[in-house]
Amino acid sequence: MPSEHLALVSLDIKSAFDTMNWPVLFKTLESYGFPAFFKNFIYFYLKNRRVFYTNDVLEISRPCSKGCPQGSVIAPTIWNIYINSILINDRPDLHIQAFADDLVLLIGGRTARELENKTNLILAAISDKLEDLKLKLSIEKCQAVVYRSIASQKFSKRNSTVLNRKPTFKIKNHSIKVSDSLKILGITIDNKLSWTAHFLTLHAKALFLTSNFNRVVKSKWNMNKNLLKIWYYTVIEKALLYGASVWGGALTKNQIDRLHSIQRIFLLKFTRAFRTSSTNVLNVLTGIPPLHIVAKAEFIKFRIWVNRSNEYNTIFDINLLDKYVPLKNIPSRQKLINLDSKISNADYEIYTDGSRIENETGFAVCILKDEINIQNYLFKLNPFNSVFQAELAAIEFAVNWAVKEKVKVNIHTDSLSSISAINSANTRSEFVNKVKSNIFRAKNMVGLSWVKAHVGIPGNELADQQAKLAITSGEKFVIPAPYSHLKGLLKNYIVNEWNEYWNSYDSASGIRVRGYINQVSPKFLIHNKFLIYFLSGHGPFPSYLHRFKFLDSPHCICGMLGDADHYIFSCSLTKEFHLIKPADEHKKAWFNNLLTNRQAVTKMEGAFRTSRNICDTLTQERDHN
Repeated sequence: MPSEHLALVSLDIKSAFDTMNWPVLFKTLESYGFPAFFKNFIYFYLKNRRVFYTNDVLEISRPCSKGCPQGSVIAPTIWNIYINSILINDRPDLHIQAFADDLVLLIGGRTARELENKTNLILAAISDKLEDLKLKLSIEKCQAVVYRSIASQKFSKRNSTVLNRKPTFKIKNHSIKVSDSLKILGITIDNKLSWTAHFLTLHAKALFLTSNFNRVVKSKWNMNKNLLKIWYYTVIEKALLYGASVWGGALTKNQIDRLHSIQRIFLLKFTRAFRTSSTNVLNVLTGIPPLHIVAKAEFIKFRIWVNRSNEYNTIFDINLLDKYVPLKNIPSRQKLINLDSKISNADYEIYTDGSRIENETGFAVCILKDEINIQNYLFKLNPFNSVFQAELAAIEFAVNWAVKEKVKVNIHTDSLSSISAINSANTRSEFVNKVKSNIFRAKNMVGLSWVKAHVGIPGNELADQQAKLAITSGEKFVIPAPYSHLKGLLKNYIVNEWNEYWNSYDSASGIRVRGYINQVSPKFLIHNKFLIYFLSGHGPFPSYLHRFKFLDSPHCICGMLGDADHYIFSCSLTKEFHLIKPADEHKKAWFNNLLTNRQAVTKMEGAFRTSRNICDTLTQERDHN
């Protein structure tokens, strides 16, 4: 709607799940023509429900005659049927989206007045429909955000995306709040689509998550840093990058800086480095990529996998990639396939297997009759295909062979993951769903069972041997690249972008670290804070403390410049801890050796403890004077 102003309205249903009316529910089921057995099932599911309140003194219960039971498998289905009349929409200027009891409307209008009138009419109609369902809106919690049309922005001052006058939206003569931003499913959307308001909420979220991290670290200082790094990836990064597939594509410099400051909160706690340490340096020393690069990768992944955009064909050609299939587009009868593990009177027993050796993948299908191997089919896949795909392709080939030959077969595979994928109702891979579709077509002709690998089953051992042979001598077989391959490519993208970003960082600490570390790596992690002091130059050193006005002079009490190198290589006061200073061209090799040399690291710790004592002495003298 580029020529229309837009209103994004968030509606809150008051106590939605608790107030679902059961008579209205059954009237709705009747209107949609649900069969009697389903209505009876729902009736007995809801019958004789009670609500209990218990404390130390008493227990009270009351019969329950309304509400949608939460936490059950069928509850979302019941609720979706109940509010379906709200979602039925044939207006081209209105889009309705629901997630549980959260309703969002997107309404278009050519002028501000038209937008206001349309929105109020639509809100009145939805309010009436909700009343028919015995539901009410919490008007005080409803909000709206208004967007100026793209076409009219050029006629406004400074191409403003905001209307000169906020329209007035009302429900039952009560105005709803028109805000500059609103939060929908954890993402804050503002009226300029700048995501600034969302980043402000991320900062608060980072502080909350890191406070939990602080409690863990303070109670267990010796906790394995690798575990803490995993915790960052699985908890903090996932929370901060929620929705990055939407907002991660075109970040401004200010937004990148904001993400740096958010990530910095964790990095400082994780490394226990001095708080003036560079965020970029801490990223490299912990092997944790900058958030803005990971956010961009999430955006690209969504654009390629879900939107099928070809703008990133330099990363991978989407024509070679498996496709994402929304669950709603998969026929219900094909979502759940119940195959017998073995069918009687089978004409053949077929053993299948997939193999991958040194980035080469293949599969084999071995056909046996009366325990005699009568035919083997060997196929070689592309290097980007996975063993999981090879196993599924082998099963599919066996099924199609049975259909073509019009015979009954029992298929045996040692791949539990393949059987799980076939039995799953939630797979979104077009390739996997194609396999399921072919199996569904032949389900009365095929049995599928799992056999344990490498336990001496002749057919399975034969298939394993032939699958390895297929890698080198199999016939070419083309199937699309898996989603896992795209994820692997994006991991490489993150490292390449990070390397480029890091090499352009020209601060003194960045130049110093690059002298010792060849390139960035997500696998890299420095466990020792003294190594971080040494590399960053931010530590208990007179030169550092002088730079930040804590000491009057940058010199050690021995008279030389008191930096990290001084105490490790030359200071007379730390002579017993000295290490041999490497030449510039040997710094990287020297540091790699240092990481695995516990004796050398212990010497460094001793040198820096001495430098800390020296700094304490100099600070006391300054305070005394």
